[in-house]
Amino acid sequence: MMPSLFRTALLRGRIITASELAVRSHYARPGTGPHPTSYPSLSSRHRRPHRTVVTARRRADGHRLVLGIIPRGRPSSSSSSGGGGSKADRDDSSVVDEDSGDAPADDGDIGGSTVADDGFPWRHESRPPARLLARDDLSGMPNNLRARFVRRLVSCKELNLSPWDALPVPFLAREWEVDLATNFKIAFGLALEELLSSVYRGTVPVVRGDGDMITVDTSGRIAGSGGNANLMENNTYLNRMLDKSLIARYQSFDADKYHLKFSMRPYEAKLESIFAVPLLSREIVENKPYLRGAYQRIEKAFVENASFEEVKRMTYDLANEVGEKNAFTRTVIADVTIVCAEYFQVKDARSGIVMQGMDDGREEEEVVHNVRFEVVTERNDREEDGKSRKIGSWKIIDIDDMLNGNVFH
Repeated sequence: MMPSLFRTALLRGRIITASELAVRSHYARPGTGPHPTSYPSLSSRHRRPHRTVVTARRRADGHRLVLGIIPRGRPSSSSSSGGGGSKADRDDSSVVDEDSGDAPADDGDIGGSTVADDGFPWRHESRPPARLLARDDLSGMPNNLRARFVRRLVSCKELNLSPWDALPVPFLAREWEVDLATNFKIAFGLALEELLSSVYRGTVPVVRGDGDMITVDTSGRIAGSGGNANLMENNTYLNRMLDKSLIARYQSFDADKYHLKFSMRPYEAKLESIFAVPLLSREIVENKPYLRGAYQRIEKAFVENASFEEVKRMTYDLANEVGEKNAFTRTVIADVTIVCAEYFQVKDARSGIVMQGMDDGREEEEVVHNVRFEVVTERNDREEDGKSRKIGSWKIIDIDDMLNGNVFH
């Protein structure tokens, strides 16, 4: 039964299978999740303008709500590396964007956490970003039960798991899913600890307590201790854990202007979605920016034309662009929700006014963060290992959609 199910799923996998088959025929060589949790709907999304004038009042739940955000001038024309190519919608017939320009940055749903352009980038909400309600993994692929299953199937193969591991079990998470989500939770805590230490250049202690509780209070920090940009850029450990576009969001934070009081204890994690992107990696796209969004353009062409020949032609074009050396490169991308007990407060250093988060004296609150990870896999030429894929190191590429998922494909 399983081979038949496996074959049917692949044949019905639409674009991800079509492009995989096209690549394999192009470079032919001899011998060669559980259902996401349902959350209450979020409040309206907030987009942060390029420059703002800010006022604030207290919400009914005791939080500070930012009001009167008034744009001054146009948003920056450059985006983080997570933005899609601006020509994608104009040129669907080609996988290559010959005049790739970055789309304007969209900061996504970061709730009431952002106060000004140099405020602390953090989202403190009891529910995850709204896209998880719609089960949107930002893959650009069909969002239905069958297609999501095929994405799990292909992802399991990339992680050297069996096809059986892809089969969803009602009301039960697979062991590999639990292990992966748990490791993501641990990695999130370690990355955040290192990030906070880098932001404040070690001038204030970031304390790790019982239950992996992370605590920092900068109210006693001496102003003028210096910026953090160079330290963060040169922090090899931090850059291994976080994508540079995400790190860049914290480099502009003025540590002298604000006092941060923060504690977080992650205690529950759940894998929400996982999928694989063939042919492309973030490094390939950085070296060839015109390939940004190339895979999603293939998917869009299939949806609009329903032509396998068109998909095959575009996939050949993409394969030729990445070259034979990278023809068997894949990127696996996963979303995980992490439930934390958290206290978050940002005060203006001069006035002592609470600009973000919670008022003094409040207890920790239950907060849900959506953390997005990715890993690059390659073909394993060491047959004695018994594993078809060589798996790299997982890296955090986005937190709570601050970079709109940091999509590159």
